[in-house]
Amino acid sequence: MRYHPDLSVVTNHWPILLAGVRMTLYVAVMAMGVALVLGLVVAFVRISSIKPLAGLANMYVQFFRGIPQFVFLLWLYYGIAILLGINFQPITAGVIALSVQYAAYLSEIYRAGIQAIHKGQMEAGLSVGLSKPRIYQRIILPQAFRIILPPAVNMWIGMLKDTSLVSVIGVQEIMRTTELQSNYYFRPFEFYTAAALLYVSMTFIFSKLAGVLEARLRF
Repeated sequence: MRYHPDLSVVTNHWPILLAGVRMTLYVAVMAMGVALVLGLVVAFVRISSIKPLAGLANMYVQFFRGIPQFVFLLWLYYGIAILLGINFQPITAGVIALSVQYAAYLSEIYRAGIQAIHKGQMEAGLSVGLSKPRIYQRIILPQAFRIILPPAVNMWIGMLKDTSLVSVIGVQEIMRTTELQSNYYFRPFEFYTAAALLYVSMTFIFSKLAGVLEARLRF
């Protein structure tokens, strides 16, 4: 029997899907905020002259870049509860899992951006009496930002899509909301198509906004 799509089932429950969008954005913003800060700290530790700390930071990056996001999320949410008796709220576990792993990738982006700035800039700053933190703040990081921005935007778009993983621990973002609605109304085609369009719309909007920002930074 030929299947007849019924889009009204989606339009009638649009507010529920939009609630999933809000949760997706909340988790993504929180996780990305933590990842941006943690990634910068890890990057500075990696390029520091303190070899033991730089080695630990390198181990952190290699470990979290090597473990699948899905595996780490399940280990954090279920494994920690079993081993230590610590029960994270689903949203908290999702934010921690995403931010810790994305920080590893962002640290490499930061490090590449910082090291792309000629060493003479640091030497010039030191020669006029500026401290290293002030040189990074006033001279190096503003220049590195232009290099860092494009791959960081790609990380943000990846973060938006990877929030779908937290649906497996019960966070009602887009995918979890879609799953519940499609199972209830037996309309997976309509609801999962709507979910795909929501993800595409969000990534398209943020890509365009990033493009505008990059264009302004060129001038």
